[in-house]
Amino acid sequence: MRYPECEVCGKWSPRLSFIGNSAISVFKFAVGILTGSKGLVADGIHSVADAISSLFVLIALKISSKPKDKGHPFGHGKIEYISTISASLFIFICATMIFIDALHSFKSGVREVPENAAILATILALIFSYLMYSSNSCAGGQLNSPALMADAAESKADSLTSVAVLMGLIGTKIGYTQADTVAAAVVALFVFHISVEMFLKGVNGLIDVSMDKEVITAIVDLCMKIGGVEDVKSVKSRCMGQKCAVDVTIDVSSKETVLSVHNIAEQIKKTIIQNIDEIDEVFVKAQPIGKWRFWGT
Repeated sequence: MRYPECEVCGKWSPRLSFIGNSAISVFKFAVGILTGSKGLVADGIHSVADAISSLFVLIALKISSKPKDKGHPFGHGKIEYISTISASLFIFICATMIFIDALHSFKSGVREVPENAAILATILALIFSYLMYSSNSCAGGQLNSPALMADAAESKADSLTSVAVLMGLIGTKIGYTQADTVAAAVVALFVFHISVEMFLKGVNGLIDVSMDKEVITAIVDLCMKIGGVEDVKSVKSRCMGQKCAVDVTIDVSSKETVLSVHNIAEQIKKTIIQNIDEIDEVFVKAQPIGKWRFWGT
């Protein structure tokens, strides 16, 4: 169930993410370079990707919020999938750079022991990333926003990579001198995984992958509770960013009049839209069953 506050959260979360990730990336770079932490520098690159991803989200949300028009009868929501794919490609490039740098450092035998400041900086970055993840995940889930969920996934990845960096720093501190460099490689693997996951979600949205089975089942159940519906033959769905449309084919008695069938269809539309937040368009096709194949008036 969506709360009024979610609209406000959805508006401000990506802005705070962009500002926060921009600041935290500079912070990580500075501390990483000053303390000699490869893992923290790599995590800083990831935070740059986070900031750019948040910028994509801001632009996408601005465009997707435009009302429907003649040229875009289903709205502009699919732009959120494009922003997700764009961010995933950039993040993939960042992951490649991180991994190559970590591999080079490992082969060169660099063994710089980081200072305590690097550990403290990583802990602070971890806390910030988790807070951003919580905010974006909540707003994205409530608003059914692919772009916000992608931003949340980025923040989650940043949290996980900060954990890897922290382990590497502590390992280096207690004598495992290559632990920090290995942590940078782990960061790259995490980012690789997130980028591929984001890319696939964006592509799925563009090619109209069906809504979750649980939602489809809920739609069928709602339809069957409406008087006059004999059976639900099919439910097809497609999403346009935060909003989705469904095509429902139902069986009704051939003895029903045109007016009664129209009323049944309208009741189906009203019921589905009222009970499932992410759906704002419902198209109903009624098929007559029974001895008589033609409806009377």
